[in-house]
Amino acid sequence: MIKTGICDDKKSSLTLLEDTISECLKELKTAAEIFTYDTGRDLLKSYEELDLIFLDMEMPEMDGIEIGKRLREKGFSGKIIMAGAGTERFKEAFTIDTFRFVSKPFQKEEIMEALKDYIETKPGIKEITVHRKRNEYVFYQKDILYVYAVNSSIELCMKDGIYRMEGSLSELEGILDSRLFYKISRQYIVNLKEISKYKDEKVMIQGTELKVSVRRKKDFEKAYQIFQAKYR
Repeated sequence: MIKTGICDDKKSSLTLLEDTISECLKELKTAAEIFTYDTGRDLLKSYEELDLIFLDMEMPEMDGIEIGKRLREKGFSGKIIMAGAGTERFKEAFTIDTFRFVSKPFQKEEIMEALKDYIETKPGIKEITVHRKRNEYVFYQKDILYVYAVNSSIELCMKDGIYRMEGSLSELEGILDSRLFYKISRQYIVNLKEISKYKDEKVMIQGTELKVSVRRKKDFEKAYQIFQAKYR
């Protein structure tokens, strides 16, 4: 789930942007919780759990640039997207590590592109539907520890137990985020983030040791190194 904050002094802009973000993320099959603020002071009181923040560049009392500076000073490490009608202050915005810019009035296509780019930085936040004791559950892909094939179905190991999906491991491999998951053998796909140890062609995940096949060893090590460098 993406916890998104929007800060704009105009109620109409807050409502429009909230609706647009919600619509875009629904189309991208990504869940979100959206919080709105009409002043920077309110945002600065409750920013800690936010992943992504849209800031209006021009606001009275405290504008988006100043809010962004204060957020960074407080240790906010999430992404900031600046919204504005002109380009005069873009250079300033780069000093607070602004992720993207969107123009006002808002355009859905531009918001969609910014959100797609953000999702690209966060492997595994798309949802997946699984079953347990005939009940259906929806999880984020990143919550999967590892997956293994059992006859004609697939079992997904989560922290709270085992869930099941119909289909083959190869079919699931095409669905899972390839930046986060790797098929280490014919039987197993692992979540690269959950690997606590890799030695002697074996990975350790939550106390379970899984063997990397000799044929996949070289490519696995490359994928694991890329993950460690870009997403860890």
